[in-house]
Amino acid sequence: MSDNIRGALIMMLCMGAFVLNDAFVRLAGASLPLAQILFIRGLITTAVLLTFAFYSGMFNLKVSQKDKWRIFFRSIAEALTAYFFLTAVMNMPFANVTAILQILPMTVTLAAAIIFKEKVGLFRTTLIIFGFLGVVLIINPSTDGFNLYAIYALIAVCLITTRDLITRKLSSEVSTLLPTVSASIGVLLFSTFLLINTPLQPLNTQNSLFIFLAAFFIIFGYYTAVLVMRSGEISFISPFRYTAILFALVLGFIFFDEKPDVPAFLGIMIVILAGIILMMRNSSVQKNAIEKN
Repeated sequence: MSDNIRGALIMMLCMGAFVLNDAFVRLAGASLPLAQILFIRGLITTAVLLTFAFYSGMFNLKVSQKDKWRIFFRSIAEALTAYFFLTAVMNMPFANVTAILQILPMTVTLAAAIIFKEKVGLFRTTLIIFGFLGVVLIINPSTDGFNLYAIYALIAVCLITTRDLITRKLSSEVSTLLPTVSASIGVLLFSTFLLINTPLQPLNTQNSLFIFLAAFFIIFGYYTAVLVMRSGEISFISPFRYTAILFALVLGFIFFDEKPDVPAFLGIMIVILAGIILMMRNSSVQKNAIEKN
């Protein structure tokens, strides 16, 4: 199996894991506040990941000072992402929130242009705008559509973009498990802070099961999110993010009785088409740059 194919499969597994986590968090949120869910889920994920880290000998590995700072800021981005995105998940149609995340390949391209001074050009700028219009169709704004919580989801997109760029800069010597553990600890500490002014609600068998399942899938999502950014060519792998839309539509129908309409399907096609063309264009630009050098 080539690195690109392996990376694409990991990306699809990663998207499925995160969408399942979101679904179970929302289900638990019917009877529990978000801070309590994040705290309990954080206790489970951190305990499991620390156990794996201990037995794998991760703490014996040396990490450069630069990588330590990168992991630190990545953990902050992960903690803030959990808050903003899951708040949106709890207050918006499930598929809508997931759809907003599909502008990530476009935001990464924009971030590279701004931060790393990469030339984007008119063609790629047009594709990015086209993709944003597709997201608007997926959201299908109405009286309760694009509201404050949609802005929360967009903030989460910015944070995930930051996280992915930082992950890309990690040295190859850094164990994949290290930023995964750090991210879990970051979310746990942040949820502890949120709990200060949050009244706790009683646990029962159902919401406890939902939190446990969310913890299982977020552990898998954390790990594969790091692994996928270090597997194959990002231009080939990134379009497979769009499988998250399919997962979200299916789970939205099963768990929340959400049925996509014609504008949503049109928006999905626009975003996928714009994203794939953008990734192909990015790859072509990168290859031309390498050949010139």
